[in-house]
Order: sequence, then C-alpha cells, then structure tokens
Amino acid sequence: MRLMPTILAACLLAGPAMARTVAKPVDPCTHPEDRTAFDIEGLKSELMVTALACKQQDKYNQFMHAYQPDVAREEKDLGLYFKRVYGRQYQKAYDDYISNLANVQEQDGLKAGSVFCDNLPNMFDEVMSLHSGAELPDYAQSQEIAQPITFSTCAAEPPKATRAVHVRHTTHKPKSA
Repeated sequence: MRLMPTILAACLLAGPAMARTVAKPVDPCTHPEDRTAFDIEGLKSELMVTALACKQQDKYNQFMHAYQPDVAREEKDLGLYFKRVYGRQYQKAYDDYISNLANVQEQDGLKAGSVFCDNLPNMFDEVMSLHSGAELPDYAQSQEIAQPITFSTCAAEPPKATRAVHVRHTTHKPKSA
C-alpha cells in the first residue's frame, strides 16, 4: 500500500493524455454486476484520493485490509467487463478508466477546497462500520461518487434458444404370416 501515492501521482499525470485515446466500446451498456464493480472501484478510488489528500493513509489501509477479498472480486468483475466490451484493447481501456477516475475525483476534491477534508474522511468511519463486505455494494451505490463515464443499463438478455428435440414416430406393421 506504500506505493499508492506514487501510483496515484502517475495516474493523475498521465490521465489527461490517456483520456484522449480511450477506445470506443463495442457494447457500452452495463449489467447490474458490472455496475456493482464500477461502484466498488469508484468507492475504493474515492477513499484512496481522500487518504492521500487528507493524510488518512492508515484509514485507507484499514479499509483495504478489511475488504480486500470483496474489492478484489469486484476488480475481477470490472476486468471482465472491459474484456467483454473492449476485446484485445481491454487493458488500455481499463488503465485509462482507472486514471480518469482518479483524475475526476481529485478535481472534485480541488473544487471543494478545505471542505473536502472536512467531510470525506467521515466516509472511512461509515465504511468501516459496515457489518460485512456484502454491504459494500449498497453502501457504494448510496454515495455520490464521481465517475468519468456515464452508464446505461443493458436491456434484458433475450432468452437462450433451446434446441427442439424431434422425435420420429414410426409405426411398425405387424408381419403377415
């Protein structure tokens, strides 16, 4: 976790350049599980930006220690979304998203000024008061967390076609004696 300031700094510096090169998605809609993954990634990023800006790194480390399996599962789902939508360019699109997410959240913090560090550290207390990682998605969704993209919900998937089974009925004539 000690590399986080370096990684965030690199993302913030590289983000504007990368934002211009984001590939257009083939299928930009999100399914509910995709949206949960985006919400959790947004929460994690918001907490990281808050930790760095407000000198709350210990609280961020506590959050990651407590919720690592849940966050890792959602990151995996987020990666699957980017693979599905961007194909072979998924890693670049994923990296661009992460950089742009940190940039958007950091810009919101700068706009808020000193109020940012007065209000957002409370989020650490709120998230650490959850009873389990199963509550993280609802908590993340309830927060107004900045995202660099807009979401549209995918239409329900059409029912899978089932293969009809044809039974051939034959009649057997009794043999004449």
